[in-house]
Amino acid sequence: MAITSKSSLKDVLQSEEACKIIEEYFPGFMERSAEFGPVMGMKIGSLLKFPQVGLDRATVKELCKKLDELGE
Repeated sequence: MAITSKSSLKDVLQSEEACKIIEEYFPGFMERSAEFGPVMGMKIGSLLKFPQVGLDRATVKELCKKLDELGE
């Protein structure tokens, strides 16, 4: 399955490449994956836009671009 910014968090967590990209921006991301239950079905691109994530718009766009490149 190709991973993109439109992939669900559940699918992203199954991709080693995608997790490495996310770890660049969120060190310890995988260590906290047990907490993600309620949002596993949401698209990663949508989740990144939540203010609680703490990323500015340009950084979200950059991260989503890297994830989208995995799907090419």
